[in-house]
Amino acid sequence: MVITMRVPRHDLHIHTDYSDGASSVEDVVRRAADVGLEAIAVTDHFWPSLGSMRGGLSVIESRRQRIEFLRTEFPRIEILDGAEVDVNSDGTLAPVAGGFEQFDVVIASFHFGCNSTQWASVIARLLRKHSFDILGHWDGYLTSYRPEDGAAVARLLAEHDVAVELSTRYPVKHEDFLIEARDAGCMFTLGSDSHTIDTVGQVEEQRQMALALGLPLLYVRH
Repeated sequence: MVITMRVPRHDLHIHTDYSDGASSVEDVVRRAADVGLEAIAVTDHFWPSLGSMRGGLSVIESRRQRIEFLRTEFPRIEILDGAEVDVNSDGTLAPVAGGFEQFDVVIASFHFGCNSTQWASVIARLLRKHSFDILGHWDGYLTSYRPEDGAAVARLLAEHDVAVELSTRYPVKHEDFLIEARDAGCMFTLGSDSHTIDTVGQVEEQRQMALALGLPLLYVRH
């Protein structure tokens, strides 16, 4: 991937009817254009990640063809072909047919409850085994938080060039971690985690948080 420091209006976490979203890829892109977004990532779940409706290379390729067509129809919007992948409790990522390298952006997300120590341990193991771009809704399933665990995770994410998501669907509960991640050198992304058309691009509160805390934002350019 290529990282640019210019920050367009972006939403890098959107689901469509290729997984558990309610809208087509076409409707998502039209909505993004209507609300003035400059960059989006279509990040469906694919089997066996939770929220997936289906999987397999034919499904992924079908969605990719739609994205490629829409890139020509909406040239002013950067449309990234992405996936949200489950983090497993053993520190692995749920597999995706064809591998992770085929996507412009990969979000790794916890979808199981865990305490701070387990969270930090799983992320440490994960980063030894896998390469991904964004840690999605990082504290959405945390049952506790210890500053020392947050500091360790922040250093690891910065070391592996993994961005931290500011999620609309899972508002930040542990703001101290954002400061740790910023000071460690992490970048940040905005993501609505949209599953319905009306929430595409709803990231302004997260943008304001980034501005208030001095969190550097980026997006991933195809």
